[in-house]
Amino acid sequence: MSEMPRTTAESFRPHVAAASPLVRVRGLRVCYGDHEVLGGIDLDVYRGETMVILGPSGCGKSTLLRHLEGLAWPVAGSITIAGVEIAKASRRELARVRRLMGVSFQSAAMFNSMTVGENVALPLREHTDLADSTIRLMTRMKLQQVGLSGVEDLYPAQLSGGMRKRASLARALALDPEILLFDEPSAGLDPIIAAGIDQLILRLKEAFRMTMIVVTHEMQSAFLIADRMCMLDQGSILAVGSVAEIRAHPHPRVRQFVRRIPDGFDEGSTGYITGFEG
Repeated sequence: MSEMPRTTAESFRPHVAAASPLVRVRGLRVCYGDHEVLGGIDLDVYRGETMVILGPSGCGKSTLLRHLEGLAWPVAGSITIAGVEIAKASRRELARVRRLMGVSFQSAAMFNSMTVGENVALPLREHTDLADSTIRLMTRMKLQQVGLSGVEDLYPAQLSGGMRKRASLARALALDPEILLFDEPSAGLDPIIAAGIDQLILRLKEAFRMTMIVVTHEMQSAFLIADRMCMLDQGSILAVGSVAEIRAHPHPRVRQFVRRIPDGFDEGSTGYITGFEG
């Protein structure tokens, strides 16, 4: 696929102030045994925007994503997607909501015993009654959209890490979802390949105006692709805002994370301090 011009989220940032949220999280509380992972968080995601979820390892980012997918149930609170409250939805309603969403997993999560084409075609075979010839055509089209023409007969083990990420994204796009969920899309990739994934996300957003929720700890990627950002820490939301608002946020933990300051390090000096509190 020929190289497309670089773009940024700023070039098509939606105006969301007057819209009702497509994804609405209220009072979401999640516990694993006695350990509280999410402590009653509220979050809105609007149609057509890219919301980037930031935070240190273990802060609850991936847990939030799993609950948005309807793969786990909270102790308290609610998640409403496209007007359907997930925890109270019937099986038919839940299936309809899940069809609105595509998920690109951190590890790509490809089935190694199936070809790339078979992996991408799986949602079409499970959720539609399309003819095999139509499914094969759509599979090729989705792979072309992510820059992977001609790989449908290869196996995942024959692809590089970046290609597997793209193939996972093609599978997430198979049903033309309204919402795309990404779990660490550039994790484990070298900087050049990671930058290519970022640009792919931006091109897809520009082309299809999808709503995207991206979990990442890669700050360069986050600042490039985000319309708004949400920072989690120890199960709580510390900040939600635009890229500029997060960059300038006064909360010390947000400043530390955004500026990549180690624990115990004084950002105003060249040395460590004692008794640092995040």
